[in-house]
Amino acid sequence: MHSTSIHSIYDSYIDALPNVRLDDIGTELAGDELSGWNGYINRMMPRPGLEIVDSFHRFPDDHAMHFRSEAAMVELSFCLQGTGEVAVSGSSQHDLVPDSCSLQLMRDFQADFCYLAEAPFRSVAIGISVELFNEWLAQMDEGTPYTFEGLLGGRSFRMFRMPLRPDMTMRLRQLIAPPASQPKLRKLHAEGKTLEIAAHAFDTLLFGREPEGNKPGMSRSDREKIHNAREILLAHMEAPPSLVELARMAQLNEYKLKVGFKEEFGTSVFAYLREKRLEKALELLRAGELNVSQVALTVGFSNFSHFSEAFRKQYGLNPSDVKRGRHVLPYASGGR
Repeated sequence: MHSTSIHSIYDSYIDALPNVRLDDIGTELAGDELSGWNGYINRMMPRPGLEIVDSFHRFPDDHAMHFRSEAAMVELSFCLQGTGEVAVSGSSQHDLVPDSCSLQLMRDFQADFCYLAEAPFRSVAIGISVELFNEWLAQMDEGTPYTFEGLLGGRSFRMFRMPLRPDMTMRLRQLIAPPASQPKLRKLHAEGKTLEIAAHAFDTLLFGREPEGNKPGMSRSDREKIHNAREILLAHMEAPPSLVELARMAQLNEYKLKVGFKEEFGTSVFAYLREKRLEKALELLRAGELNVSQVALTVGFSNFSHFSEAFRKQYGLNPSDVKRGRHVLPYASGGR
């Protein structure tokens, strides 16, 4: 299949969105919001057979979408925020969960998506043509190379999934927010970063190899407790427990919580909390229902000046600028 097949599949998905026209869609990874629709979609084609789609949306009501395509492609999909459900060509229903990565092979398929009301959903997708996918895999020294046809067999859809690791999150940030100093090299930068992301994803999903730095150092039970600690932290964002209290609630000792959290999420417990507070603040400011002081209190900042300083440090502008719609930020730096 040619690169036009990839483009047509994303066109079909966008056509199924409410109040969105294809000519509204950004053609660079820039972050333009769409009038009449709470979200944005940005698309880039660094080279033939490769397309990057960065999207964010929030529907006012529970929303179901259906589309069909006779085209074929491979997609690396990264769910960064929010939840949903998808069923493809009669396959079992798959949950769309944050901090997850999936490799999907599809041809002549239909897809049904379901999103919850008022729930923000953020994802990055890398669409790869069948020819390019086969070309990449043929270069891997793994004996008989995998192919699209060999992996898919007689099916119309197949999915491989894994958690989104901190090193992959970092690469996605670099893909979506390229260096501003070289705007003319944006497509070259995007192609190179996409190759890096694809190589690591294929290595894990198809060949079962973990990057050296990601080899587990904790038991599965400990990892589950670390992830539970994160959920507790996010559920009490406005008034979080102390580190000692959080360790007790997660049934871990304080040392294992600190070390394990850094290993799992690439940062300390409270640096992670600060980042998530600021992401939530950005979401609330974009929604426009609360003023800046109310947003600061909602996400747990009792000191307004500290909130403004932290927001400027993370996003490079004042909270009031986002509230007034003066700037659009393409990527809230979370995803873990």
